[in-house]
Amino acid sequence: MNATMAACPSLLVKECSVCHHSRMIESWPGPSAVNERSGKRFVLAGVVGILLPIGLFGWAWLMVRLFPDSPQCGHYTGCLGFLVQAWTVGRWVAIVLAWPLLYLLRIRPSWRVAVLAALFLVTIWRLAEALPNSLIDLSLMLIVFSGVIAYPAASLLAMSRTPRPLLASSVALLLIVYVSASLLAV
Repeated sequence: MNATMAACPSLLVKECSVCHHSRMIESWPGPSAVNERSGKRFVLAGVVGILLPIGLFGWAWLMVRLFPDSPQCGHYTGCLGFLVQAWTVGRWVAIVLAWPLLYLLRIRPSWRVAVLAALFLVTIWRLAEALPNSLIDLSLMLIVFSGVIAYPAASLLAMSRTPRPLLASSVALLLIVYVSASLLAV
């Protein structure tokens, strides 16, 4: 019995009181297995945060290649019009496409992660838009890397083990930052 327990520590060995045979009962996974799944979840959520902006940039690049003489392209600005158009519409499309992508990557509950990430994203975008023009490089970095920030953070907050007060205070903090950034932008 001890050799069996040493070989597989996640199983409990019990002896039957009637026939005195040993049988194994599966127990809950140990803390290392839970931490390993959390790490994998965190990394996969970061992948979602990377794929969505790449999709936006890819769409803008494709539009430039397909329509080089478009009015979206100017002499001095190049084809930034396509990038602005991709940002205006594409950021909302990316939020909608995040849920199936999270589901496909088996990040559960994917709808909670997608909703929390949307709150993070909208707050980060509002903060980036509220920054002064002298910090345009910081604003662009926040916008481009917003998904890499939002999806892993949302995946951690959406876990079932996350205490409700932490989740509620995080959402409240996001709303406070959003309102503050909105007031600064005016």
